[in-house]
Amino acid sequence: MRGGADDRLLPQRYADALVELASAGRPANIQVTATIETLKGLAGAGAAEMEFSLPISSVAVQRMACDCSVTRVLLSQESLVMDVGRAKPIVSSSLRRALKVRDGHCRWPGCERTASKCDGHHLVHWINGGPTELDNLVLLCRRHHRMVHESGWQLIKCDDGQIVTIAPTVTFGLPREPD
Repeated sequence: MRGGADDRLLPQRYADALVELASAGRPANIQVTATIETLKGLAGAGAAEMEFSLPISSVAVQRMACDCSVTRVLLSQESLVMDVGRAKPIVSSSLRRALKVRDGHCRWPGCERTASKCDGHHLVHWINGGPTELDNLVLLCRRHHRMVHESGWQLIKCDDGQIVTIAPTVTFGLPREPD
């Protein structure tokens, strides 16, 4: 997003631009250790772990897992590695090309961040049974992808293909009787 519709301060916009430059090209190869309960975002699930990082929330893991390569590592109850699967991309290169042709840029209303700066986002996350198919994917820039996964925004795809954003509901304290 640019111009008057962008509510970030100039230093934040500079920092975000630097992150975009640094993250251009192939995605980083990171290792996140999480239980299936954490990946699903179930209540009471523990935080995930990432090398050289503080524990990370389930919503951060879900955002990273939305458009990544996944390698299954099966651990025993004693945390010993039992089996390692092959790395499989969630969004294949051919599907990514189709997304770039169809969407062209971030699908957040009013955002024109180019497709090369966007992630493939599952409207229904794959961990919740959402298919990794073109109809269930949209391109989102990293700022808007983070807003969906970590700030409670929702996306709805209308029958005509338009994307509608729904702001998170915010409650301040407990409801009370009128004074």
